[in-house]
Amino acid sequence: MPAFPPPSYSAKTLAATEQFPDCLASAAQDLLQTHLDLPREVHYVADLPRWMLSQVTVAIHFEHRLDPARPPISPNNLVEAVKTARIASRNTIHGFLQEMRRYSFVEPLPCDDKRRRTVQATAMSEQLIRRYFDIHLRALDRVDDGGRYALSCQFPDLLSLAQPRFARLLLACEGWHRPPQSIVKFVRSDSGSSVLHDLVSTVPSLPDDAKSPIWVGNVSPGALSARYRISKTHTARLFRSAKSADLIGWANRSNRGECWVSPALVRAYRLWQAEKLAAVSQAFNETCRIGSIASPLA
Repeated sequence: MPAFPPPSYSAKTLAATEQFPDCLASAAQDLLQTHLDLPREVHYVADLPRWMLSQVTVAIHFEHRLDPARPPISPNNLVEAVKTARIASRNTIHGFLQEMRRYSFVEPLPCDDKRRRTVQATAMSEQLIRRYFDIHLRALDRVDDGGRYALSCQFPDLLSLAQPRFARLLLACEGWHRPPQSIVKFVRSDSGSSVLHDLVSTVPSLPDDAKSPIWVGNVSPGALSARYRISKTHTARLFRSAKSADLIGWANRSNRGECWVSPALVRAYRLWQAEKLAAVSQAFNETCRIGSIASPLA
């Protein structure tokens, strides 16, 4: 029977576990499948600043629903929530919420005062967040058989407690929202994270002193562009930048065919992803401790 509550990890400890590459490959595969299944929805939050804003927006939604005395989603309340992390300007946040309404991620919150411009997450947003959170619970279960996903299925209300903790942990984590220079151009561009997942998530464990290029098979920027519905110009720009920094290369000059990635790129990606997965583990552990679950699954 899994330990209860499921363990939590620091990013460094998690990244050092023997099972972490398998954990990471599981999460990446499910995230990429989500991109293919829901391209319109994923595309809107497919760069890091918008992804962070979407997570914090849903966190505010859950916090307000659990305690109506907490502030609801509004432009000013979102600005206040992220101001310390400095992940977006006030104008960007106002525009973000307008787009969230246009994409039906949020809807007006019923209230008497129409001037407040308060909104709530839609059922679609909650479903997407649940899918995202469960992907990472299943991935963490590959590290320690912690039974997190089974608990999430048995106690679905855990999400509304755990997700705000997760979002707040990442807001406080500069290693997440200010990623290493080697990956920043990928993750701060539309769907660049999907390209990065596709490139390096299945690389096996690396020795600490690995310096040689790691061959990852046939890679075509054009094929990745078509798969994740990214413009060819945008994809080519990403690869050109990575190639000029010696982070990626091909056996021939055509930028297609047998491709290699550098150990530096793999390590930066893994440590960055470890920050996120560690935050999930910590948020879920804390939620199980304070929630209404008194014993592990039978």
